[in-house]
Parts: sequence; C-alpha cells; structure tokens
Amino acid sequence: MSDRAEPYDLIVLGAGATGLGAAATARTAGRSVALVEPSRPGGDCTHYGCVPSKTLIESARRVAAARDGTRYGFDADVHVDFPAVMRRVAAVVAEIEKDESPALLQRQGIDLVVATGRFVAAHTVRAGERELTAQRIVVAVGAAPTVPPIPGLDQVEHLTNETVFALTEQPRHLVVLGGGPIGCELAQAFARLGSEVTLVEGGDRILPRDEPEASRLVAAALTRDGVTLQLGQAVTGVEDGPKLTLADGSTVTGSTLLVAVGRTPRTSDLDLAIAGVGTGAGGRIVVDQHLATTAEGAYAAGDCASPLQFTHVGYDQGRLAAGNAFAKPGRPGVFGGRKSWDASAIPWVTFTDPEVAHVGLTEAEAYQQYGERARVSYLLDSTSDRARCAGETRGFVKVVAVTPGGLLSARALQKIIGMTVVGPVAGELITQGVLAMSSGMLAGRIAQSVHAYPTWSTSVRIAVAQLFGEFAGRGSRPARPPS
Repeated sequence: MSDRAEPYDLIVLGAGATGLGAAATARTAGRSVALVEPSRPGGDCTHYGCVPSKTLIESARRVAAARDGTRYGFDADVHVDFPAVMRRVAAVVAEIEKDESPALLQRQGIDLVVATGRFVAAHTVRAGERELTAQRIVVAVGAAPTVPPIPGLDQVEHLTNETVFALTEQPRHLVVLGGGPIGCELAQAFARLGSEVTLVEGGDRILPRDEPEASRLVAAALTRDGVTLQLGQAVTGVEDGPKLTLADGSTVTGSTLLVAVGRTPRTSDLDLAIAGVGTGAGGRIVVDQHLATTAEGAYAAGDCASPLQFTHVGYDQGRLAAGNAFAKPGRPGVFGGRKSWDASAIPWVTFTDPEVAHVGLTEAEAYQQYGERARVSYLLDSTSDRARCAGETRGFVKVVAVTPGGLLSARALQKIIGMTVVGPVAGELITQGVLAMSSGMLAGRIAQSVHAYPTWSTSVRIAVAQLFGEFAGRGSRPARPPS
C-alpha cells in the first residue's frame, strides 16, 4: 500500500443499482465511502436497460393499442414519429438519473470517484490518479452485453442493449439474435413501431427459463405483432448486410443486427487476482452465502457475482454485502451478524405484451424435487371477468405448491413454491406469490383473503383456492415431468 493512499471505511466499485445500494447502506451506518465509477451513476439499468427499454416498450404498447381500436369500438390513424419516440426515451432516462446524480451522492456524504478502478493490493484500489484503501470492499461492477464467438460477428456492425437506445433512425428490418427477455421485449417493441423484425434463437423455444405455456403465448403474441421467429437454428456465421447463416444452410438478412444473447460480468480488467478475489465460469466472482469473496474483507454483489442479473437483486445484494462487511463476527444475523442471501423468492418479469412474471420453481423443477407431492393449479384468463372486460384473455395464473409431507401432508398445510403469471399486469400480480414464499405463509391465506372485484388479482386468489378444491370448474393436479 502506498503511503499516499486515501483511507475509507468502505470502497465500492461500481455505481449501478448494486453499488448505490451498498454505498447508501454504509453511509446510513455512519461509514466513510468511496464510490468508484468510470461513467455515470445509475449503471446499466438507468442508461441501457430497465429504464430506456420499458420507456420504449410503453410507446410501442400505446401504438399497438390504438391500432387495435376496432375491437373496442373506435378507429385510429396512427403515425409513429420514431425520432420523437427516442427523444422521449432519452428524456425519461435524464429525469430518472437525477435521482442518482453526483450532487445527490455528495449530499449523502458519498465520495464519488469518476475513474476506472482496479486492485493494486489486497485492500487498495487505484482509481485514475488516486489510490484508495479500505479494509472492506464491495465489488459491484455489473455486466456487459455478451457477444458470442460466431465467425464473422466481430467484423460486422451490430447493436447491443448499450447502443440500441441511441438510434435516431428506425431500422427497416431489425434482426434480433437471442430469444431471452431482452430479445423478445425489443423485437416486439420495434415491430409495433413499424420495423420488420426477425428473431433468431438457437433453442427450440423463446424464454427457455419460463414455463413452456408462457413461451408459447409470448411466441404467438410476437407473431401477431409481425415478428418472424426462427427457432431451433444455431447461427454459424455472420456477414455484412447483416446476413446470418443458420445451421441448416438457410440465411436471414436484414438492415440492422441486434445482439441480445446474455450478459458477461465486467471483471476482466479489475486485477482481482492481486486482491485474492476468485472468479468462476465466465468471469463471475465466486461468493458464499454472505456474498463474501475468497479475499478477506472483500464482497461482491449484483450482476458480476449473481446468476440472477436483475436490478432488484443487485440493489438488495448491495445492501446485504455492505451490511455484512461491517457485521459483528460470531453473531447470528438477527443479532447483528452476517446475513445470508436467499434467492428462493426472487421474482423476474419479462415486459413483453403479455408480460411474463415468475417466482420460485417451475412445474418441471418442482416435479424433479418433490415428485407428485407437488401440486399445480392453473387458471386461464378466459375465465376472468376482469380479463373479459379488458379484452385480454390469453393469459393465465399457474401456482405450484407442496405439503410438508409425512404426517403433515394435509392440504391445509400447503405452501407455494412457485408461481407464473402471464397477462397485462403479470409483474404486479406476482408479488402475491413473492410475499407468500418469502414469509413462509400457508397458501390458504391468499385463498381466504378478500380481493376486490373485478380485479386481475382475483385470478391469483382463485388459482390458489383450486389447490384446496374445485373452483371455477377446475381443481389442482399432481406436478408432471417435462413432456
């Protein structure tokens, strides 16, 4: 360590949601914090992810709704001003980034160091011309778009989620590589705004981490919106055009290529080995249940360390990591000791139309773990009065529950271990499943709770009630293995 190194209680590398959560937690506890960030505070979510994508999706949703007016008794002539749409995206980003501004961080007492940080010793970070030292460090550098090693791809101009929102001219024919949440969301949005869109996915279905029924519904929705799906075909080469060659020899050609195949931790330039911080596959930092790394006093959180790369996960992990960094040794978490990260009740939402929201185990995962002791209820939105009023009846609520087993196998003791909701407000409805799972409450509590009529949330109540008997003409069934 250099004699000129500036001492802090905590150094946080990265000022995205994870780093901001860590820094704020430490400052609340009265600790001095250096927050090292090479760009702007807010990270990918504010500038390249959640905020711009959901803003774009909202414009596209309103365009689609206006064009669909004949179903609701009106006609509309819709003209899309693509540059204006993108100006609105930029304006919303600018508004939200005020909540994470350097001035606000300064008022909180957080020392923002605008520079790229890297380790030069176990507890020392060089950030630009400054050297910072702390006995406790949280690495929260996030992840970058993955560019797969497809022959020719690195020689062809392409977009990622970090560059697509800077477009000012609408793509004539957008080719989307990747059928995960980012690819599906942007494919649908650009199609609704008027671009021709082709989505290429090497797997046999889109959204492979969700229930198969959800994948099928979203695939049908994308097709209705004009997206051409090329599934089950690996890309073997990319040429200018862009032109993609598929495994069967066929080709896909467009005007613009968007690569959306996942994200890779931004850990390669941190010199983690100098600090003794270990990494695993893909550069992901290895952490234990307390988010501690292999180096004493160093923690890691968010996209650089977690397989669940979501803003809400990053923020909570950042807070947990900072709290654990200063926790009392040898004490249980409830008495000031280190707390464990629990990923069992983490929701995720794909903001297509319809939305797909999920928490806990899928049916296939539940069957693998519990066999037929796991039970499944399934309620179609076609039976929901609220969905009928809205004219949006293609969704569903699927609940997976299990009893403790043995002498405690009574249905009254069932607890929810997984839930999937597909529909216009699925991201809101999934919170009931999250609450039930995170609190450990009996599933019957939801069935016994009065839900306002007619609301979307009533479908959750009925789906849960079906675990205990027949409601709305359906009951529950044992979980099944994948077909």
